[in-house]
Amino acid sequence: MARRLRSFLRDCEGSVLVEFTLVFPMFMLAAFGTVDVSYMMFEWAQANKAAYIGARTAVVTNPVASGITALTYSTQSTELGLSCFNSADGTVNSTAACPTVNTTCTPAASSGGTCSDGSTFDDTAFGTILGNMQKALPRLQRQDVQVVYKTNGLGFVGQLNGAGTSGALPMNVTVSIQCMTHQFFFLGALMGWVFPNPPAGCPAAPAGPAIPSFSTTLPSEGMSTI
Repeated sequence: MARRLRSFLRDCEGSVLVEFTLVFPMFMLAAFGTVDVSYMMFEWAQANKAAYIGARTAVVTNPVASGITALTYSTQSTELGLSCFNSADGTVNSTAACPTVNTTCTPAASSGGTCSDGSTFDDTAFGTILGNMQKALPRLQRQDVQVVYKTNGLGFVGQLNGAGTSGALPMNVTVSIQCMTHQFFFLGALMGWVFPNPPAGCPAAPAGPAIPSFSTTLPSEGMSTI
């Protein structure tokens, strides 16, 4: 009996199969996990590029907030040409009485949208911006994009807009991507429990790790579609 027990303890047949059974799942997890994480980083880069393309498009096309390039100035002719800021200290030039713009345009899921200052949402202008952004990030949706227009204090009274009439002032235009999540190819079934819910404040987003909120700000140029 003792001899049989010693023989059984020295028996190594099947050990390779046991080792393979233990190691192979971990190896596949590491391999497929590397692929998934690499693709996630690539998608982050796509989102960053899409934000830049959106901002670059926004500064040379009609604004999403209609009317912000047709601002109302003081009717006093003596103020025409006055700078909107004090070059001595960089503060706002109160004498010039330049109008200001600070509006955030948020699209609806299907069509249209709203701008925070009450301006009419130009869906055609937004569609141009979104279309160019989707060339870099094809699965980008309308509700993932936000466009902000804000005067930067530069310019002068009576400055011309892209149409050659007075009303435009230099603005900072910010296009941001938010509420997007990454969808794992291989790790979804294993790691789904880690991301069971969409990111906070993003009820329409599918569950998954959040893609950072990338944004790009550029100074306005023509802001008029040719």
